[in-house]
Amino acid sequence: MGIPDVKRELRSQMARIRAAIPAASRMEQSESASRLAEAEVLAPLRAGKREGRLTLFAYLSFRDEPATLPLIRSCWSHGDRILVPRITGPENFTLHELAGEEDLAAGTWGIPEPAAHLPEWETDQYADIDLVVVPGLAYDLTGGRIGFGGGYYDRFMEQLGGQCREAGQPMPLLAALVLREQIVTDIPMEEHDFRLNLLFTAAGVVRIL
Repeated sequence: MGIPDVKRELRSQMARIRAAIPAASRMEQSESASRLAEAEVLAPLRAGKREGRLTLFAYLSFRDEPATLPLIRSCWSHGDRILVPRITGPENFTLHELAGEEDLAAGTWGIPEPAAHLPEWETDQYADIDLVVVPGLAYDLTGGRIGFGGGYYDRFMEQLGGQCREAGQPMPLLAALVLREQIVTDIPMEEHDFRLNLLFTAAGVVRIL
């Protein structure tokens, strides 16, 4: 069985596992992970910034995904800039700055997204991003990740890497908000896959630097 087939099987298995996690456990884990992420990662990063705030790109959680709003609300309370995606087609999304929950709307497939009036964050600004919170179905402790198979974030990472190289800036930290049930022993990786630097979990932050 080749890597694509193994990933397809793992994706199906982990989707079932995640769907079976009780909503109360999912929210409790998400809130705990967000508090630890703030204390152990975001606050120190913020302290090292001249302007005292971060630019964070995070997905807006949907259905049985780990809840990202606790982390986003914490960042808003510290004056951070929050960017969120809007799906624009079968292959891509655009980034938009979100100032508050009142600017959320139901988008493609009912996924929350920034309201139509919010301007697009231009690609030449991508190098200003400090941290990206990436969605996924499963993760391992070496930064491996398996997503949903659409390739949205693989393509985004290519754009982000290009903009960072052009600006002479390092890549932002890549993180995931992870429920304990989503951690597996090993995820097969292909050449186009990227690895994460941080896993935010209810048991603590896993650093893969």
